[in-house]
Amino acid sequence: MLRNYFTVALRNIIRNKLFSFVNILGLSLGIASALLIFLWIKDEMGIDQYHEKSDRLYRVMENQKYSDGRLFTFSSTPGPMAPFIKDKFPEIELASRVSWTVNELFEVDEKSFYQEGRFVDADFLNMVSLAWISGDLASALGNKNSIVISRSMAEKFFGKVDPLGKVIMMNRKESLTVTGVFEDPTDASSWKYSYVIPFQFFWDQNKGWLD
Repeated sequence: MLRNYFTVALRNIIRNKLFSFVNILGLSLGIASALLIFLWIKDEMGIDQYHEKSDRLYRVMENQKYSDGRLFTFSSTPGPMAPFIKDKFPEIELASRVSWTVNELFEVDEKSFYQEGRFVDADFLNMVSLAWISGDLASALGNKNSIVISRSMAEKFFGKVDPLGKVIMMNRKESLTVTGVFEDPTDASSWKYSYVIPFQFFWDQNKGWLD
């Protein structure tokens, strides 16, 4: 019975070649499009879900309304806000400011490379799930002139030598001490960075407008 159905279907396809081609092509494109959309949605839904505390992580956004009625929403918020809301609202366990991506020049001996990173508060390391390699997580960003770097950045500047305690120059004028090493962020992370530096460093350099 089933064989007979296939035989009849094949004969109809051969008899109506153009009609069959258009229908099969349309069906194939529909299935392919649906699969691509499904894979894209699955990938988007997985962004930042690797964090152990993802159900308690929130990003604060700001709405700015203008006189002409326009409304803009973005993640730039007042500089003092993170420590302020942490102090005023006991429900907030941890809070961290995160700067935009900065591309700075780093040097160790004869090696010099531009690396992309961010300035963050100390709480940041306890909020996100970084695969920690070495260093004391609790105190890694305790000093303003400390820097926590990724595995790839550590290997680029120090090879197989343990980078903890090593000094790295930033922009040929700032000496930073390596206090921790983490695995490079995965593709499932919305933020990519090769290093993080205490936000206090950024604050002191930009206090005039941050405050």
